[in-house]
Amino acid sequence: MSRRILAALLLTLVTPVFASAQIVMEAIGERALGMGGAFTAVADDATAVYWNPAGLAGGQPYGATIEWNRSQFGDLQGPAVPGLTRRKSTFTGFGSWPLGLSYAQLQETSLVPSASGEPRGQVLEARQYGVTILQTIVTGVVVGSTLKYVRGYGVSGPAEALTGEAALDRLEEIEREARSGFDLDVGVMLDFVKVRAGVNLKNLREPVLGEIDGTDIRLERQARLGVAVLPTDGLTLAMDVDLNTVGLRDGLRRTIAFGGESRLGSRLSVRGGVRWNLEAEGSRTPVGTVGGSVMLWSGFWLDGHYARSRLDGDRGFGVALRAGY
Repeated sequence: MSRRILAALLLTLVTPVFASAQIVMEAIGERALGMGGAFTAVADDATAVYWNPAGLAGGQPYGATIEWNRSQFGDLQGPAVPGLTRRKSTFTGFGSWPLGLSYAQLQETSLVPSASGEPRGQVLEARQYGVTILQTIVTGVVVGSTLKYVRGYGVSGPAEALTGEAALDRLEEIEREARSGFDLDVGVMLDFVKVRAGVNLKNLREPVLGEIDGTDIRLERQARLGVAVLPTDGLTLAMDVDLNTVGLRDGLRRTIAFGGESRLGSRLSVRGGVRWNLEAEGSRTPVGTVGGSVMLWSGFWLDGHYARSRLDGDRGFGVALRAGY
C-alpha cells in the first residue's frame, strides 16, 4: 500500500464529513440488518463485499446472495408532510476467497420542507457494480478492496399528493439524468479465532451522483470499526461504531450498533440487535432489530429481518436467498 493511499485512509478516519445527502450504511445484508448493523467484524458471506471486503476470506470458498430490502420513516398512509422517507435496496453478490462480484441498487425518496412551507421531495439513487479482490498480509490479517462503477442521480420536485406514499411514488417517476464514476471501498479483517476486528472504509473517491437545488449530491466517505467475539461454537456477539460523521437528509449521523447471532441446531439461526445515532440532538431513539435464517436445503438459506423504532411508522424489513459451499 503506497504512502499516498495510507495517508488518505488515515485522513478519512479522523476527519468528520458533513454531506448534503448520503445513503445509510444499513441498507444491505439480511444478517447484518438483523444484528442491528453490527457486522463489520462478522462479515463472512457474499454481503462482505459491501460490509467489509476482507471478510470474504473468513467465509466458505464459494457463496452467493440475492436480496431485497425496504424501510420507511413516518406514516406513509397519512398526509404528505416533511420528514417522510422511504428506502429501497436490492443486492446480488457472489464471493470466493480471492474474488467477489456484486450489483446493488440503493434508493432513498423523502419529503423535506421548502421556503414556501409546502413539502418538497428529493430522490437519491445509486447503482453499483463491484469487483472485490483479497490479499492476505500475514496469517489472520487480510485486506480487501472493492472497485465500484457507480451510476446514479439526485432529483427534486414538488410533493403533490394527498398521502405520503402517493407523493413518494410520483417523485420516483420524475425524469432524471444519471451521472457515473468509479469508486473504491477498502476493508481490513484481523482474525484471532475467538475475537475478530474489522475496519471498512467506503466511498474513498466520493463520486458525485447529481445535483439537488444547486447542491452536489455525492457518496461521502464513511469509516466504520467493528469488533466481534465468538465465545462458543455457533454464538457471535458484535459491536460496530462509525469513525466519522456523515450528513443525511435528516441530519448528522454517527452510528453505534450492538448485535448477536446464534445457531440453533443445523437448520436454524436467530439474531437481534440495536443501534442509535450518537450525533442526534435530544432523544437518541434506538432502532431494534430481529432476524433469522432457515436452511431450505444443504447450502441454501432463507434469511429475513425486521427493524422497528419507538416512533410510529418507522420500520424496515427484507428477505434474501443465500448460498454457501
